[in-house]
Amino acid sequence: MNKQQMLRHLTKASRTLYNVGRYGTGPSARQRKKAAKAKRREAAFFDSEAWRQDAIGSRRVYGSYEQYVRHQTAKLDEILPRLHEKEDEDLAEFRRRFETCPQLKEARNVLCLGARLGTEVKALHALGYFAVGIDLNPGESNPYVLPGDFHAIVFPDGSLDAIYTNALDHAFALEQVMSEVRRLLRPEGLFVVDLLQGYEEGFVPGEYESIMWRDQQTFMEGIRDLGGLTIVDVRDLGTTRRDQWTQAVFRKPA
Repeated sequence: MNKQQMLRHLTKASRTLYNVGRYGTGPSARQRKKAAKAKRREAAFFDSEAWRQDAIGSRRVYGSYEQYVRHQTAKLDEILPRLHEKEDEDLAEFRRRFETCPQLKEARNVLCLGARLGTEVKALHALGYFAVGIDLNPGESNPYVLPGDFHAIVFPDGSLDAIYTNALDHAFALEQVMSEVRRLLRPEGLFVVDLLQGYEEGFVPGEYESIMWRDQQTFMEGIRDLGGLTIVDVRDLGTTRRDQWTQAVFRKPA
């Protein structure tokens, strides 16, 4: 066990002891912990000056773009053990989502935005696509995801059949991301977006979301308008670990 793993282990052990002391043990303790966490999230979002409203919903206030980058890159270390623990489950879920997306069958190559460890890239590879991901912090020696910023992507104009993301809630400037999406897609190319409910529909952002929409319909229309795209399909993906997901498919004009 290296130093970083040891620190994570000690932090997890300390957190477990703290939670037992505060909430007790057993099913009722888990419910108390869940309720307390939800209350903290609501207070941090609805009663905080850290968020400001705009036409689509709310955006987290950052002092600078550099502060945004530092904040977003810090997330991986916190969630890495959970990503590894749930990787097989997530791989199966991504494969299901891609296999059942009829429009995606038109594509040969797919770029995944905000792909973290690249589980969605692995799922696309298993289905025969040429795929790669980009992320501000893909971790060390990641063969599936390149270091990259979805506000400024290095690939050439019109080079992609499809772009996939479930990470638009981590955008600093949605307008810039959508400008990049439109630039990169070939004529009639696809933008496939998995998204959660908005805050008026029951989802409350946590520590790392940087943009949050009021409701899904408003957000999908914003994506459409900012990217100059058309909405070709919207479908319910069901619930994954308590979160309700929707998939929207957009197309670039010919």
